[in-house]
Amino acid sequence: MIAFQKHLTTFTVNLKLSSISAWICLLLMACIPVACVDQEFDHPPAGGTDPNLPVNTTIAALKAMHTLDEQEQITEDLTFSGIVISNDQAGNFFKQLVIADETGGIELRVDMTDMFAVYPVGRKVYVKVKNLWLGDYNGLIQLGLGVDQASGDLLRIPEPFVSDIIIPATYGNPVIPKVVTIDQLQLSDVSTLIKLEGVQFTSGDAGETYADLILQQSLNRDIQDCAQRTVILRSSGFARFAGDLTPEGNGSITAVLGVFGDDFQLTIRDVDDVDMTGARCASNEFTIASLKTLFANGTTAIPAGSIRGVVTSDFSSQSVTGRNLYIQDATGGIVVRFDANHSLNLGDEASIDVTGGTLSEFNGLLQIDGVNAGGASFEGHPGDVTPRVATVLEILNNAQAWESTVVRINDVTLTGAPSFSGEVIVTDATGSMILFTRSQSTFAGNALPTGNVSITALISEFNAPQLIIRNANDVSGGGTGTTEVDESFTSIADNADILLPGWANIAVKGTRLWRAKVFQGNTYAQATAFGDTGAEMESWLITPSISLDEAKKITYETAKAFHVHDGLSVWISSNFNGTDVAGATWIPLGGTIATSSDADHTFIPSGDVDLSGFTGPVRVGFKYVGSGPGGQTTTYRVDNVTVEKL
Repeated sequence: MIAFQKHLTTFTVNLKLSSISAWICLLLMACIPVACVDQEFDHPPAGGTDPNLPVNTTIAALKAMHTLDEQEQITEDLTFSGIVISNDQAGNFFKQLVIADETGGIELRVDMTDMFAVYPVGRKVYVKVKNLWLGDYNGLIQLGLGVDQASGDLLRIPEPFVSDIIIPATYGNPVIPKVVTIDQLQLSDVSTLIKLEGVQFTSGDAGETYADLILQQSLNRDIQDCAQRTVILRSSGFARFAGDLTPEGNGSITAVLGVFGDDFQLTIRDVDDVDMTGARCASNEFTIASLKTLFANGTTAIPAGSIRGVVTSDFSSQSVTGRNLYIQDATGGIVVRFDANHSLNLGDEASIDVTGGTLSEFNGLLQIDGVNAGGASFEGHPGDVTPRVATVLEILNNAQAWESTVVRINDVTLTGAPSFSGEVIVTDATGSMILFTRSQSTFAGNALPTGNVSITALISEFNAPQLIIRNANDVSGGGTGTTEVDESFTSIADNADILLPGWANIAVKGTRLWRAKVFQGNTYAQATAFGDTGAEMESWLITPSISLDEAKKITYETAKAFHVHDGLSVWISSNFNGTDVAGATWIPLGGTIATSSDADHTFIPSGDVDLSGFTGPVRVGFKYVGSGPGGQTTTYRVDNVTVEKL
């Protein structure tokens, strides 16, 4: 493990502003003798003359100077002109001004509110960019004044400098959005005003609030066209229309196009940018059974339409690849193979545009291939389907009709391998068949339980019928062969996220996961909010399933450093499904945890924690909560987790 990262006692910001030190002096001079200038107005001042400043660059040329994930100071004496296309009056644009010219658009980070009073939509401006910095936020190119060394973000232009950098000119210039379709969106249109026609909010997002007004949290809503291609609309929880309901009809939306990583996203100025009062797209929705009848022993093109059902596979456990999905409706089930990874979870209801896909068999398993991942929309979360209870013989006799649906088989034994990885033989009183588990599955290394068990599984095929369990909770019952835990994390590389068979590593709030650390040859799991920029962090490290067919105990060791809060707790659950932490019932578990009175970096034994009072199978979760920056940032580590008989 490596030494704990030392907490900084001071916050250092590298402004990288040596070339504009004169501006800092001007700011101080402006604020010492009198109050700083208030540039807020109820209405734009009358007039609006054009200073006709010389222009020697364009927005496109300026953006071409930037390399993603880098920052560049502009040292040349460059000026461009453009038209303001954003509006912060409704609160959806915060301290950012978007300007476009005939070559493109760009976002300026400005430390100023109520900019609409000085820079309304349609006002021409000149922007002097010498000594400004180019950067990007997840791919969105921006202009700012210096770089925050701690976060890497561009600093905002201070308000007293704004009028010297962004010189206002004439009002009322036409702002005409570019009319495009969702599939025509391109990076050159980012930070420009675009208009989509013939679109609507997806059924799961229609009639919902634009954002979370109560918690003032931003939300994403999906906009789709009649081909079910989608794009994200993101709205601020501080917007004046955050609590307004999205329309349920079809029509147009005008918005500033943005980008976040690999995703385009839209930002409206106000709800006036949304005009959706027409009839929604006609839907040719197939039942899964009717779609399967189109297959005639060969590849078959699918006509325009969609399917709707409940997702019955679990990609989070890696029991299937991220591009594959099992879906089931009242008439049957089928496998969908996307052209990219999807984001649908077990138990989600989904509508999937299968237009242009093909029906084909892969080693006997019927699938819809070549489906656009962007055509899959989340429609709600009713939860997992109720499995059909059947015997092995019934499954074999109905394999084609029941293919890709969920079944439950009671009173079976699992044999043929020490763990689930690969092929395992499932046997009940009526016969035997194969259960297959990918070696990449999180539960692949779990030991097979002994004795009779019940399994819930998907009926699949690989040249012969076979079963696939979705996660470790699909198996219940059994004897002493169920996983005994003895984990010291030695198989994980230093600074790598914990990824072990049967274990779950889940960020409930924020994005940080438990990570392996190595110091003096010892490896342990560590969680910390130190250096995190998120307002809240909650990460869980959860053991594999523990059978309690006989009395058992758990022991573990914990250590802490830089204590500012008690951020570690230990819990136990009998209904955790492997992915949904919030949906499980968790009970505090005993055991000694390192406290503020213990020496930093010193591991404290938990003592024997008796599990005999619980009904198995169970899983034990190590929960870390914290916040950054400068908040609850105590670092905790866990090591030598062991479950054994009492």
